[in-house]
Amino acid sequence: MKIDKPGIYRGVSDADYRSDPCPSPSLTQSTVKTLIEGSPAHAWTESPRLNPHYEYDDDTKYDIGNVAHRLILGRGKEIEVVDFADWRSKAAKDAREKAADEGRIAVLKHQFDQASDMASAAWMQLRVHEDRDAFTSGDAEVMIAWEENGIWFRSLIDWLHEDLRTVDDYKSSGMSMAPHVIGMRAQAAGWETQAAFIERGLDVLDPAGAGRRRYRFIGQETYKPHALTVMHMNEYWMTMGRKRVEAGIALWRPAVEHNYWRNYGTKAVIPEYPGFKEKQWLDREESGEFEPDTKLIMAG
Repeated sequence: MKIDKPGIYRGVSDADYRSDPCPSPSLTQSTVKTLIEGSPAHAWTESPRLNPHYEYDDDTKYDIGNVAHRLILGRGKEIEVVDFADWRSKAAKDAREKAADEGRIAVLKHQFDQASDMASAAWMQLRVHEDRDAFTSGDAEVMIAWEENGIWFRSLIDWLHEDLRTVDDYKSSGMSMAPHVIGMRAQAAGWETQAAFIERGLDVLDPAGAGRRRYRFIGQETYKPHALTVMHMNEYWMTMGRKRVEAGIALWRPAVEHNYWRNYGTKAVIPEYPGFKEKQWLDREESGEFEPDTKLIMAG
């Protein structure tokens, strides 16, 4: 698949999206994260259009989440359930590789059963949730692509509602998704960057909806009882996300225009000493831990 104009594209396959069908190598929200947490060289390495040796990461640790994603959204890679206890045997590895070559996810039966339980639990919880309209009245796996002053952008939206005003994203994790920790999960994974990136694209493609959108992340635990929390992005989160997106674009544009993909730079740094480590050390000093024990000395 190749595209030649900005737009909202439905029914795009996972393989087509990952291959980057834009007229020129495009920037994604995950690349923005790589740019600001790593370097342009790291971003080049992760680009299927720039790096001739690019390889897609199909680590098995994502299997359960990928299958749950497929079952809940109804789109994504086709699933092939294989009857092996694990992936260690040659037959199991061959089955997985064959499925991958044909564009499917090979998943162990017990993993499929776990993902099915997750999907059932998700729908059961959403039915009584104030956000019960999540993943309804819209389309799954919607690609948006747009261009800004010669730079192309693309994003794959988990679920875009028909009015283009609400974006839903499904996240799964083996860690807690409880309300009191989901903010830490969101910040660590860059959900605010993802939301701001999608906002930027939708505002270009649907300017009438600018300022009227909402972004929801449905985070679910992979372990029983598969509890979920729905997180809304408020203006504070969106502002931080926009700042990060702007920073990523500022690094991407000169790298693309001059084909110069620098690493961490040529200057030495003096990093700030970790404050919590300083406090720990000061506490140890104040406790008297390093003072001579005069009683033991006298007894000796």
